Amino acid sequence: MNALGWIARSGTAPEPGGQVSQGAVMRQVLARLDLCSDTQLDALTAVATRDMLVLLGRGAALPWVDGARYCAPDPLQRMLWLPTDVVPQLPLDLVLANLSARGASLPFLLWNDPEQVLPIGQPIPLNRASLAWLGQELE
Repeated sequence: MNALGWIARSGTAPEPGGQVSQGAVMRQVLARLDLCSDTQLDALTAVATRDMLVLLGRGAALPWVDGARYCAPDPLQRMLWLPTDVVPQLPLDLVLANLSARGASLPFLLWNDPEQVLPIGQPIPLNRASLAWLGQELE
């Protein structure tokens, strides 16, 4: 993927629908999730790569961890999830069309740092077993 230019989001940031963590912050998020009740975990799902953990759920259900960032679906392009603090400089309908034509699975998260596209349409439910598995895989 060619680098996109990113700019600060103007106006009010959308309500978070996900939390993105990387590196040491990702491990802090996992530690925080270990302290959550089963009911709290039931409100969340997750998508992960070796370098990134994305929790999906209502904003109030997402655990607060210093350094984690947030994402949300674009209000007009609901299959395109973006950081809540920045947006691509290009029109989002063109970004979505281009990435879809390149085979990106919908819905997907377009992240800026590092720039990547992550399919988020098949998250895993969070429970004690999946949390233990994530802890092992993301070490």
